[in-house]
Formats: sequence, structure tokens, C-alpha cells
Amino acid sequence: MRRTLEEIFRHKLALLLILLIPPLISAVVVYFLPYTYRTTASLWALRRYEVIGSTGVESNLEATPATTQVTALNELLHTRAVALNIARNTNVAATLNLPQDVLSTPSRLDDALYEEITQNVEVKAQGYNMFTVSYANRDPQIAQKVVQAVLQNFSSQSQVLIIAEAQKLLENYKKLLHDAQNELKSAADVEAKFLADHPDLTQDVLRTNPDYASLSNPQYALLHSQTKQAQAKVENIQNSIADLQRQLSSQGKDTDTIFSVIDPPKVPQYHESRTRLYLIAAGVALGLALVSCVIYIVILYRRNRAIYTAQDLHKMSNLPVLMQVPQLAAKAIPVALEQTR
Repeated sequence: MRRTLEEIFRHKLALLLILLIPPLISAVVVYFLPYTYRTTASLWALRRYEVIGSTGVESNLEATPATTQVTALNELLHTRAVALNIARNTNVAATLNLPQDVLSTPSRLDDALYEEITQNVEVKAQGYNMFTVSYANRDPQIAQKVVQAVLQNFSSQSQVLIIAEAQKLLENYKKLLHDAQNELKSAADVEAKFLADHPDLTQDVLRTNPDYASLSNPQYALLHSQTKQAQAKVENIQNSIADLQRQLSSQGKDTDTIFSVIDPPKVPQYHESRTRLYLIAAGVALGLALVSCVIYIVILYRRNRAIYTAQDLHKMSNLPVLMQVPQLAAKAIPVALEQTR
């Protein structure tokens, strides 16, 4: 510990420079970075984000309307089709200062645009119904256009995604209905053939009703129950199709009511404050400086060959120690000299 403190105080100027230079360099770098302009739009979630599934309209009832829409919009922005559509329609590439080799390679350009949109467009819930969409860019016009494009894509694409599962489900229901109708026709044909082969039973059916007539003939009772089950299956599927079509029609009418824009995106007049960026850069630089100081002190400690104790001398030589002068404080040295005279 004594050696370490001694090295620190001997080289305090060098250590001070190591601590100060990285934060100063980071501050200079941040100062010369181009300014960014942030556009923010405030939206009001009118209802929870919903999809139409096999059980009807489905949504996360434990989350707030704003949270469900923020989750849906964030997932939508992470699809390449939507992210690239936003970036290309707003000419984001012109503000990114991309190298020429990236601009000339479509796949690499798409990756850069996708990363720009997914990482820099921020969607946050601000309350039970309110949420915000924001984006920062060097060009204030581009910043406003990107946020506007995000809102337009969310409004149009969300409805497509909401009813996509319902459309697939409707197609499945139609196939099930076709199969159920074939089963009903087969069961009805078998029942009709059985009645044709048994005229007396046919008279009972005409005189009373099929349910009553089936009591006197177990075989006919089985055939009639199969027909009734097939008929109930057809009716259930038809009811499901009717409900699903009604929900699809309702969703189609509510295209513009998933959210309402409270504060539309505007072209920012002032650039963003750099205080947060300065603090982050300074914190990172200071952390690196502290690590550098520790490494520097370790190097100084390892290179220090000075002898402080008799034990240190024994490590370097086998010569015996004849005398050891005790360590005296600076104030005690004059007193010791006086006593030796």
C-alpha cells in the first residue's frame, strides 16, 4: 500500500493528465458532431389493439390501450417491409452520410435503412391512453416526414394485420362448412333410403314426426340422430361464419378509430440539447481514464526496484544486513542530528 501511494504521489501530474484528457477529447468530439432535430407526435389510443381470432375479438385486457398499441407499433416497425417503406418514402438515406460502397449495394443499403428506423424511432406509452412517436435526424424536414410516415403506416397496416387472421379463419370455416354439408347430405340420403325401404315407418313419420317415429325403430333412431347431428354441425359453422363476417365488417368501418392524433408531427425549429450526450460521452471517457490510471499505476508498481525493508534486500541478495536506519519523520530528522553531535 505504501509503495502504491508513493507511486501515485510521485506521478500525480501524469495521472491527472490521464484522467482529464479523455473527457476533454470526448467533449470536443461531441461539440463538432452535427446537431439533430427531434419531431414528436402525441396520440390518444381510443381502444386496445385487437385481432380477430377463433374466439372472436382478442386483446390483452391486462394492459392499457396505450401499451397495447405501443407494443403493436414497435413490432410493426421491426418488420423490414414497413421499416424500408418508411425510410424510402422519406429519403432518410440522404441524411445518413453512408459510404459509397454501401449506397451502391442494395442489400447493405437496406440493412442501414432498417437499422436507422428500428433503432431511432421511439414509441413510448405516456399514460393510460396517451403514447408518443418521436424521431431525431440531422434534417428537421426529414424528422417530421418520418414520424408522419410512421403514423400513416400504422393506420393502414394495423387494419390489415387485425383482419389477416380473421380472413384465414374464414377460409377454414368455409372448408369445414363444405365438408359438414356433404356429411349432412350423406346422412339425409341414408335416412331417406331407409324410409323408402320401410313404407310403414314412412307413414308414421308423416303422421307424427321423425323424432316420435324413431321411438318404434332403433335403427331409424340411429340414422335420424346422425342426420340431426350433421344438421347441428352445419348450423354451428354457419353461425360462426356470420359472426366472423360481422366482426370483419365492424373492423372495416373502424379503420380510422384505432387512435387519434392529439399533437401532429411538426418541423422542429430548434435542435436537441446535447447535455445528455455530453454526460454520456464524459462518463464513458472517464471510465476509460480510470481503467488507464489503474493500468499505469500497476506498471509503475511493477517497475519499481527500490528497496524499502530488509526483506526486500534479502529477495535481491544473500548479503547479511549489518545495520538498518529506522524511518524518521521529516520533523524528527533535525532532532536526531542534534542528538548525534
